[in-house]
Amino acid sequence: MTGGQPRGERIFTRNVVVEVFEEGEDLRLIGKLNDNRLEAPLHGLEVSMLVSVWDGRIKEVSGEMQTWPMEECKQGPRSLQELVGAFVKPGFTDFVKHTVGSNRGCTHLAALVMNMGNTCIQGRGAYLRKHVPNAEDRDRAMAQNARDLGLIDSCIAWHEDGPIVRRWREAHPEGDPSY
Repeated sequence: MTGGQPRGERIFTRNVVVEVFEEGEDLRLIGKLNDNRLEAPLHGLEVSMLVSVWDGRIKEVSGEMQTWPMEECKQGPRSLQELVGAFVKPGFTDFVKHTVGSNRGCTHLAALVMNMGNTCIQGRGAYLRKHVPNAEDRDRAMAQNARDLGLIDSCIAWHEDGPIVRRWREAHPEGDPSY
């Protein structure tokens, strides 16, 4: 651990878990966020989203709070319905902040859903690896997905001149519009 071991008393813990399950050509994401403050439960949230593998459209979403700090918080999951029909692609985080994370929803639910959006991208990649057995077809689908999802230049691994993009370009002809 960078910075050394903590010396004081732990006063807050957040745990986030997101699992992705395959349901035909859709992905079911189950996200859970649990906060403990001063070793007592503060937030216990769960969200389920069904997302199309091929275009990232949210087909259904539901959520519930098992633990909440104030009675008013229980209304927060209603804002999740504003996500139905939205696409998990560039701009999704801002959309979630302005819907679920607004005064109609809950910032903690928004944090969970944004994490689920990022995890959805990983799940879509896993789906392609599993269901597109031909390496060239899979590379082509993943390259298209990377462009559609704004992954190019989104981090050091996906840098325009980085190793992933370079390998795809080296393996395929210059004139191939898929790369």
